Amino acid sequence: MPGEGPRMFLRPYKRFKDGKEHTYYALVESVRTANGPRQHIVAYLGELNHDQERRWQRTVVCYNRQGEAQQLRLFPEAEEVPLPDDPDIVQVRLRQVGWTNPRRFGDVWLAWQLWQMLHLDVIVHRHVPLGKQTCRPADIVAIEVINRLCAPCSEFALAEHWYAATALEDLLGIPDAEVTKDRLYRTLDGLRAGQQAIEDDLKKHLETLFDLHYDLLLYDLTSTYFEGLAAGNELAAHGYSRDHRKDCKQVVLALVVTRDGFPLAHFTLPGNTQDLATVQQIVGAVEQRFGKVHRVWVMDRGMVSKQTLAFLHTSGRHYLVGLRRSVVARFARQLQTRSGWQRLSEHEDVEIKLVRRGRKQYVLARSRPRRHKERAIRRRQRRGLAKDLCKLQVRLTKGKLKNRDKILQRVGRLQERYPKARLFVHLAVTKGKKPALQWTWQVKEFRAALAADGVYVLQSNRSGWTAQELWETYMQLAVAEKAFRVLKSELGLRPVWHQYSGRVQAHVFVCVLAYALWKTLDHLAKQAGLMTPIHKPAEARYGQRIPKPRPMTPEVILRELGRIALGDIQLQTTDGRQLLLRRVARPDAEQKRILAALQMELPERLNADRLL
Repeated sequence: MPGEGPRMFLRPYKRFKDGKEHTYYALVESVRTANGPRQHIVAYLGELNHDQERRWQRTVVCYNRQGEAQQLRLFPEAEEVPLPDDPDIVQVRLRQVGWTNPRRFGDVWLAWQLWQMLHLDVIVHRHVPLGKQTCRPADIVAIEVINRLCAPCSEFALAEHWYAATALEDLLGIPDAEVTKDRLYRTLDGLRAGQQAIEDDLKKHLETLFDLHYDLLLYDLTSTYFEGLAAGNELAAHGYSRDHRKDCKQVVLALVVTRDGFPLAHFTLPGNTQDLATVQQIVGAVEQRFGKVHRVWVMDRGMVSKQTLAFLHTSGRHYLVGLRRSVVARFARQLQTRSGWQRLSEHEDVEIKLVRRGRKQYVLARSRPRRHKERAIRRRQRRGLAKDLCKLQVRLTKGKLKNRDKILQRVGRLQERYPKARLFVHLAVTKGKKPALQWTWQVKEFRAALAADGVYVLQSNRSGWTAQELWETYMQLAVAEKAFRVLKSELGLRPVWHQYSGRVQAHVFVCVLAYALWKTLDHLAKQAGLMTPIHKPAEARYGQRIPKPRPMTPEVILRELGRIALGDIQLQTTDGRQLLLRRVARPDAEQKRILAALQMELPERLNADRLL
């Protein structure tokens, strides 16, 4: 009807939870339109007790669009509630209802749930003492780890901007003023002292929570570089950079994970540490902490030598390692014969062959994509070297280059530029008044290299496994490599800005704890079968593949839930006061699907309502 204002009422929603019936309420506005009555939810009020229900019944009065005061029946099915002249009556102007102070909620709330699921709140509190601090160090560590998982940044940016932009203050109860850069740094110092005890307790809980087995351990190394000189840091040193940053000092990270990718232990080593020098140190430290059992250690070829193999072979240890390319020549006869090769059903481009020699067994593997890649690299370098040699020969013929020493320098530069091709050519510069350049291609060595393309050799002292089991086990090293990619890319391990060795170790530990949360979320998503849907598939065209749904990654889950905000619904009263209803935004269909798959229920509100 024209001139008739909106009507507002409380709508109850009944739900059975924990064997009891709960009633939740929402503040609903009903407006008559040309298309009939329409209703929309103004605010979710949650579960109200009797006093709150009576207060809402007798206090809410609003103004319609013509500015006329009108009592709103909150319970249409209830009896008419008289309105005495009561100073507690609140008159609300619907025209001034607003949404204010929005903060990130969904991703940090999920990270907090994962933190509690792994009992890290209890574990860190047990091993990082309170001391003179007014805030629990466990809560400060949780803030730093959640930041690494959701939006990695420096301690300064965390304290100045990020923490206040999230709902962690409501979740943890720590005021924004208490989260300072200095407090974060002091907590890092305490966290480093409790690293080993925290990792040991976390291992026990992960083993129980996910039924993990530690009979097979994947061990690998990576490096991360520093920004700055790091002059006072005894861990910072120049070494082999896996990030291709030879100009920067670095530290080396040794990581031991299970076959499922869950972290067991990590070690922060000086940047100039050699891979071979770490095997006895890391294996000995793990056995000292977790006992000597019949484990299988899986390592890459960079950590293999006669000494390390002899060490791994003693005391009942089992190993599975990749050997260096130079070992392939020892199996030339087995590579030439066609008997004994097995093509894998799930990996049609790979052939494997088991060779036993004494108490050791070897797996020869041939990969077609790897062979194509190696041959393409060698072909490109061989053609480039041949072309540049011809150019150099032309300069010599024209007399533009006569000095033999300079000619040798040019030849050395070519050999340095084409390392894959220089092995198959013999270069010589004659002596005399007019030096000449001569080269001969080594055909025999070139053919031997062609036969070994795409071939790699695995060695193990573990008996009873087939060639396929050995190969599939070694391929699980990709799990450790993926852990390094997650640590560096998603969790902000690199670059390192800390200038003190202790805080560098604590920074690495925070990243490893964040990876434990990341891996837990990844495990839960795989268990639930979460897939990333294709909402806008491309048209089917000749010769083009249509993308298919693929497993949802933790990055996608955090990004989707990160769009859920926590904010205040602001109701303006006629007497100059405000009613603040702090509520969590309703998730959309995709977010509901993710939460349902993870078996998590998003809360509607965290704090009580306030009347200012």
